[in-house]
Amino acid sequence: MAAVPELLLQSHAGEIELLPALPAAWPDGSVSGLRARADLRWEVAWQNGRLTQATVRSVVGTSAKVRYGDKVITINLSRARRNR
Repeated sequence: MAAVPELLLQSHAGEIELLPALPAAWPDGSVSGLRARADLRWEVAWQNGRLTQATVRSVVGTSAKVRYGDKVITINLSRARRNR
């Protein structure tokens, strides 16, 4: 069971990676309630195997590097604020 969230979100090497190992059998979908380091809570949606939306909420306020494919961005979050 613990392996399923790892297909959708991984937190390692100082980055949070979205959809790192999305199975081809799941071309469309969404998930909420994923948790990453720094107490970040994620909702992620995809269509045709590509990310369409990611929403993150920080309980404590933090910054994080987020990777999707080859693109990496740094996000800065206030406490309990949602960013899209």
